[in-house]
Amino acid sequence: MTERPNAGSTRRPRRNRTLFAPEEAVHLSELSLPAGGYKAFSAGQRIAMVHWAGVTHGDLHEQHMLFNPFTGTTFVHDFGAGRLGDVEPDRMFQDLVTVRLTMSESWTRGFLAGYVKSSCMVIDPKYPGYTDALLARAGGRIMSVAKPAEPVLTDADCTALLAPALDLSSGFPRLTTDLPDDVVSPDDLAIVRCALLMAGVGGSARMLPESPLPGTVGLLLDTLATYKRDEHEPDLLFPGLAAWRWIHPYMDEPAVLRCMAGMIDVCDWLALRLDCLGTPSRPALINSVRAAQLSLMLLQHPSWPVSELEAQELKITSRHRHLSWYAPMLKTDPGDERYTQTVTYLMSRLTLYRKMFSEPSPATGKTSGRLWSANWRGLSLSRTALRNVLSALRSGTFAREPKMGAAQDVYMLSTHYTRAAHDNLTAAMAMQEPSDISVALVEDMEVAAEISEMSSIESTDLVGLAWSKRISDKSGDDFDKMVVRGINPDY
Repeated sequence: MTERPNAGSTRRPRRNRTLFAPEEAVHLSELSLPAGGYKAFSAGQRIAMVHWAGVTHGDLHEQHMLFNPFTGTTFVHDFGAGRLGDVEPDRMFQDLVTVRLTMSESWTRGFLAGYVKSSCMVIDPKYPGYTDALLARAGGRIMSVAKPAEPVLTDADCTALLAPALDLSSGFPRLTTDLPDDVVSPDDLAIVRCALLMAGVGGSARMLPESPLPGTVGLLLDTLATYKRDEHEPDLLFPGLAAWRWIHPYMDEPAVLRCMAGMIDVCDWLALRLDCLGTPSRPALINSVRAAQLSLMLLQHPSWPVSELEAQELKITSRHRHLSWYAPMLKTDPGDERYTQTVTYLMSRLTLYRKMFSEPSPATGKTSGRLWSANWRGLSLSRTALRNVLSALRSGTFAREPKMGAAQDVYMLSTHYTRAAHDNLTAAMAMQEPSDISVALVEDMEVAAEISEMSSIESTDLVGLAWSKRISDKSGDDFDKMVVRGINPDY
């Protein structure tokens, strides 16, 4: 049920050893990995989490890192030589040296890419500068790293611009005074105005420029200012498809990407500030979730090349993890009022992950050009959320009316799950990884069996489905067809 990486020789690491030659060009973006490098990438991500806990393994080699291709996770075992201590780059680096001595150079590169991507997100916030210090020990010339993108508008910029002008006390953001024009450049100020209009912030029309601004951002601002909502669009912050309609005419303009990145910065600032209100209210929760969701929808726009999606998604995730409702999102009982609000955010995140994986960048040389970790996260999130809904149906605590809310949630989550599983299998087949395919076909049969029934189940039978515990006896080939059928019932 697991896949092991290829091994090299085992030698005792030297303390001052580096991983790469001094002048060697080292690309650590996930998109730059070799076609089969996702296994090493997964192992690196898992070891970074082990190091975050202050634990070193001490004996990393092939038999101790077992890869599950269906979930994308690596199981690390045999910590007999492990030690618990401080999280210091020099101390943790010895595990990476052992990997270099026991594995191939390309495998080490993939391992370090996954390690760095996780350490930037989980270790750096607690131990600033950790990842940079570790990379300095690695040697070589680091050409690309999977790190969060630099913001167009920093938190300090947004605070200086918006804190004096926005009233958030009611949970409904509203501009009460003009935005200061001496904090950022005129172009960046126009980006802030675009974001506020797109988010539906009250009073936004009062701070439009007296005369049209030149350039793409000015055209976009004018489009947003003259846009009229129809009666079916909400009055609160709304991340609807209208956002795509507004931007689409200008999607070929280079300035559009910078504009959307800046609008993401503003939306994230709004989401965090609304979440930090002293007495959180229902409007504040709704608008915090919708502002965060708008960031995800901006990143789903077809203008973004896959090469930039990786860094932008990391930027968004590093911020959203600070939202009080983010971590409990998958654990929230569907009987809780917060569930109804956060499930829409979850759907947008699942949609983004599928875009990131199913639209690979043009492969160069022997690279796959795929963000495998995005698909693994989509699989994990959709499966966990689906089981949460089924559990609520079993216990009778589902808050929404069963024939409408439950049916819709089960259908959408099962659709996301089957598509992610299908994409995973299709990509593995294209890479001719027979061991990965055979494992993926037989994993998680209980969930797969339930999903196969969801496309045809009646809403009145959802509770019965939730109680289903049968284990499928279908062969691997039948399971593959089942996954495809979840997307195309006519298959």
